[in-house]
Amino acid sequence: MEPGRERRLVTAALMLAMFLAALEATAVGTAMPTVVADLGGMGKYSWVFSAYLLASTTTVPMYGKLADLFGRRKIFTFGVTLFLLGAALAGTSTSPTQLIVYRAVQGLGAGAVMPVSVTLMADIYTIQERGRVQGLFSGVWAVSSIIGPAAGGLITDLLSWRWVFYINIPFGLAAVAGLFLFYHEETQRREHKLDILGTLSLTGAIALFLLTLLEGSESWGWLDARTLAMIAFSGIGLLLFFWQENRAPEPMLPLALFKNPVIAVSSMGSIVLGTMLFCAAAYVPMFTQGVLGGSAIDAGMTLAPMSIGWPIASTTSGWLLYRFGFRPFTIAGAGIGAIGCFLLSAANPESGRAAVMLATLLVGTGLGFMSTPYLLAVQNAVPRSQRGVATSSVQFFRTIGGAIAVAVLGAVLNSHLASTLSANMNVNVALNPEARMHMPEEMLQSFVTSLDGGLTTVYLVMTGMAVIGIFVALLFPRGSVEYHAHDEVKTVPSDD
Repeated sequence: MEPGRERRLVTAALMLAMFLAALEATAVGTAMPTVVADLGGMGKYSWVFSAYLLASTTTVPMYGKLADLFGRRKIFTFGVTLFLLGAALAGTSTSPTQLIVYRAVQGLGAGAVMPVSVTLMADIYTIQERGRVQGLFSGVWAVSSIIGPAAGGLITDLLSWRWVFYINIPFGLAAVAGLFLFYHEETQRREHKLDILGTLSLTGAIALFLLTLLEGSESWGWLDARTLAMIAFSGIGLLLFFWQENRAPEPMLPLALFKNPVIAVSSMGSIVLGTMLFCAAAYVPMFTQGVLGGSAIDAGMTLAPMSIGWPIASTTSGWLLYRFGFRPFTIAGAGIGAIGCFLLSAANPESGRAAVMLATLLVGTGLGFMSTPYLLAVQNAVPRSQRGVATSSVQFFRTIGGAIAVAVLGAVLNSHLASTLSANMNVNVALNPEARMHMPEEMLQSFVTSLDGGLTTVYLVMTGMAVIGIFVALLFPRGSVEYHAHDEVKTVPSDD
């Protein structure tokens, strides 16, 4: 696509779609307490998030492959349409079960929005331009994570929690319209053999594993027959997936891609990145509210520096990586992230909010330095025909790494609380700023000490993962951006 007005409008449509997906992840969390008050079903609270996460994570590789086979625009449109359908239905929910099902539908669409948007960006910009443009997309996440919680609360209070879902519809329609009007795609017509077995086996294996983490740690126990059976079936599903990918004519996730050290290392680095990102987003607010005694707004403020550090670092690395290569930024990012995670582990009730904000700024800066090189290196290493599936693999490993880490560390934290708190302690009440004021001082102090100890363990594990990320980054092959480019990229440096 030639530089000019049309390319700028396509970029705006893609940024709008990414804003849509990112805003959904933050705004819904703010509205959920009101949803529970309206529909009931506190016991199913976590499933509203888990259903969305399961559906959106396990479908990412499939959408990446379909985008390569049938064209980016068709798959993008299908994904956004399914996402909006799920959002519209979620807004009409009259029971927790309905909401969970509709959120799963939303997730099935969300699995296409992110990877296909990033792939389209790679199609219309050269490798020299992508680093700078990636900063814009990182900025979308930063803005959405800052305004998302506030917007969700405002919409819920002024209108209804249902409008948190309805508000997505005009943005999604505008993104699809922009792509249809201004992006003209030529795709080769040929026979396709979809890897249905590969898709189903991977989806089933990952879904069972995440369900095991959720139910095995909280409801059944790790040695329960149901837990062990789900782990076994998850393992069988994974073996079936590997067997299928080695024999399928058009595998969903071509394992041959990972013979390229750039892609293999970037995938491992994305797992580390996802762990740091998801765990910080999940457990820093809990520290702010539960240990420091802050409000939900205070929790959002402690995460805001992460949203600032990420786009600044991402944009900086994007501008400079063509000069210095991918490797230095991945090493620096993991190192800075490790320092930030360690500072989180050192925080205590006396530290104050400023110490936590400094730590999240460093975590966000580290993530920004890691994210752009890992993504652009993979896109640069494959031909255009495989760019969709390669891009989706980065998104998949990032999301699945974070999802598993959050579930595992959640189990660790719950186990710590269960072993250090009395059975009659209501943790939910202790997290409510108003209710805390009426708790006996001794009981409140016991809760703060227990939660602080559990979260320290969580942050130390995050620190360990970040240190592993340094060693992973050191494995990244040396060489310039051009040196690692696929032959097709070298001979045809631009799609323009």
